[in-house]
Amino acid sequence: MPKKPTYEELEKRVKELEKVADERRRTSKIFLASDQEKEAILNSLMEHVIHQDTEMRILWANRAACESANLPYEEIVGHYCYEIWPKRSDPCSDCPVIKAMEMGQPQVIEKTTPDGRYWFIRGYPLRDRNGDIVGGIEVTLEITELKQAEEAVRESEHKYSALVQESPDAIISLANTGNLLSFNPAAERISGLSAEEVIGKHFTKIGVLAKQSIPKALKEFALVITGTKRPPSELTIMNKDKSYFFMEANPRLIKHKGEKAWIQVTLRDITDRKLAEEEKKKLEAQLQQAHKMEAIGTLAGGIAHDFNNILGIILGNTELAIDDVPEWDLARFNLQKIRSASLLAKDVVHQLLSFARKTKLEKKPTNIIPIIKESLKLLRSSIPTSIEIRQNITKNVDKILADPTQINQVLINLCTNADHAMPDGGILEISLKNIELDEDTATQYSDLNSGQYVNLTVSDTGHGISQGDIDRIFDPYFTTKEVGKGTGMGLPVVHGIVKSHGGTISVESKLGKGTTFHIYFPVIEAEAVIETETVEELPMGNERILFVDDEESMVYVGRTRLERLGYQVETRMNPVEALELLRSQPDQFDLIITDMTMPKMTGDKLTREILNIRPDIPIILCTGFSEKINGEKAKEIGAAGYLDKPHDKRDLAIRVRQVLDGK
Repeated sequence: MPKKPTYEELEKRVKELEKVADERRRTSKIFLASDQEKEAILNSLMEHVIHQDTEMRILWANRAACESANLPYEEIVGHYCYEIWPKRSDPCSDCPVIKAMEMGQPQVIEKTTPDGRYWFIRGYPLRDRNGDIVGGIEVTLEITELKQAEEAVRESEHKYSALVQESPDAIISLANTGNLLSFNPAAERISGLSAEEVIGKHFTKIGVLAKQSIPKALKEFALVITGTKRPPSELTIMNKDKSYFFMEANPRLIKHKGEKAWIQVTLRDITDRKLAEEEKKKLEAQLQQAHKMEAIGTLAGGIAHDFNNILGIILGNTELAIDDVPEWDLARFNLQKIRSASLLAKDVVHQLLSFARKTKLEKKPTNIIPIIKESLKLLRSSIPTSIEIRQNITKNVDKILADPTQINQVLINLCTNADHAMPDGGILEISLKNIELDEDTATQYSDLNSGQYVNLTVSDTGHGISQGDIDRIFDPYFTTKEVGKGTGMGLPVVHGIVKSHGGTISVESKLGKGTTFHIYFPVIEAEAVIETETVEELPMGNERILFVDDEESMVYVGRTRLERLGYQVETRMNPVEALELLRSQPDQFDLIITDMTMPKMTGDKLTREILNIRPDIPIILCTGFSEKINGEKAKEIGAAGYLDKPHDKRDLAIRVRQVLDGK
C-alpha cells in the first residue's frame, strides 16, 4: 500500500494549490479562458493551446492538448509542461515559450519527438495590463503528415530529376512562349548543344529543327499550349555537325494552379527504326519486283514457243514470197524488210529469254557498228519525231568480245530512258569511237586499266537526274518514274551487261540540262565475226523427208521450202500418225524433221519411238522454245540435228544437208 503523506506534506500541497488558484484568479482578466465562448473556440482548435506561468507550470490547456497527453484536464493543470511533454525533469533547451518570455517576442520552432512525429511550436509572451510578462502561451500543431508529404514530394522530385537527367531520350521543357526552360543531357548529346547555349531561346531559333519540320513543330506547339491533347509526331532534328536524326516528339501540357502553364516534350530517337522501316519497304518493293520478274520469266518461257512459231510462219512465208517476186519489183524490198524485222524479233525473244535466265548468250569478237546502226533504225520508228536522233559513229572501230543481242539491249534501254526524259522533245545523240585511256584517265574508273577501248556514248537534253538519285540509278528496282512507268530494272540490266563484257559505265547529269552515259568496252585482237547476208547457192538434194508439225502453217512453209530445195516431202500434223506411217514403211524415208511441242506425243518421245523402229534414220528436232530440249539434249536422245525456231531457209538447207551427209 502507498505510504500516507505526512501533515507537513499535505500542508505544503495545499499551499501550492492555493497559490495556483490565486495565480489563475489574478490572470483571469487577461486570459480568455474565463470567457466560456472563447474557451469553446479554443477547445475546437486542432492546435494544442497551453497557458503557462513564468515558471512553466500549466495553468490551462485546451481539449486538443489534453488528448495529445492522453490525460484529463485536472491531471495536467498545475504540472510543469515538460513533465507532460515530453516527460522530462527539466525544461527543454529550445523551448519557444521560455525564449518568448525572455525575448518578449513570439518564437517559432519545428521539433521532432522520439516517436518520430513532427511538431510546429509557437511561443508567445503573455503580458498584464502594465505590460509585464506574467506567463506564456504555447500553440503546438502536429505536422507529421505535412512533413511526410513534403519529403515524398522532395523524393519524387529527386527521382524525377534523376530520371530526366539519366534518360536516354531528350527531354526539354518550354514556357508558354516557346522559350526553353530545361534541356537534359540526352538533348545536349543529340543536338551537340549545351543547356547554357539554348536555355531562354525559342525552340525554333536554336538551329536544331530541320527547316521542313519547323512549321509542323509550331503547329503542334500552338495546339498543345491551348490544352489540346496531341499524339506523338515525327520531327527531323539536325545536330551541330549537320547530321540528321528522326525523332518522335511526345508533348505534354503541365499546368498547376496559380502557375503559368508550360510544356514538357520527350524526344525519342527513332532514326534506326525509320531506316529499318525504309529498308523494309525497299526490300518489300524489291521482293514485289522480283516476283514480277519471276512472272515475266515464266511468261517468257510460256509464250516463246508460240511466238517463235508465229515468227517462223511470217519468216517462212516472207522468204517464199521473196523467191516469187522479181528483183526489180518494189514489193521485194518491202518483203526484205519484213524478213529483217522477223529475224530481229527472233533476237528480241532470245534476249527476253536470256533476261529471264531461260537461255545462255554467247560472246564473240564483234564489230558493233552494224549492231548500233541497226538498233537505231528500229528505235527511230518507236521514238517520237519530236526527238532528234543524232549519230556520231566513226567508220571503223576496234573489235570487242560481245554478245550482239546484249549490245542491242544496252542501246535500246539507254535510248528508251532518254526518250522518257524528253516528253516535250529534245536531242538524242549516240556516239561510237575508239579511245585510248592512259593511266591517269583509267584511274578515274576503279575497274579499268589503261589501254584501248571502244567508247559508246548516249546523251540527251532531258530533265536530268538529281545528285541524290544519281548514285542509286544502277540499284535494282530503283526508279524515279511514276508507278506503272518503269520497273527499275533498265539501268541495272545495262550495268550488268557492261560489267559482264569487262567494261564500265559512268553517268554525268545536271537537272534541266540532260544526261550523258559513257560506256567503255575493252578492245580485243581477234578477228571480228561480221554477220552478213551470203549469196552463195543453197545446198539441195532429192532425198525423201517426213516433216511432222502440229501447226498447219508451219507444215506448209516447211514442205514448200524443202520441195523448192529439191527434196521429196511427206507431212503429218499428228505425231502418232507419223509413227504409224514409219512403222508401216520403215525404209520409205531418209530423214525425219519433227517439232518438239505437239499434242499426244512430244518430239523427244517421238524420236525415241522412231529410233526403236529404225535406229539408223537421222532425225532433226525443232522447237520454238522448250526447257526440256536443246542441242545437247537432242544429241543425248539420239537426234542427229537440232534447229531453233524461227529459222530461215538458209539455216534449214544447210542443216538438212549436213545431217543427210552425216557431217
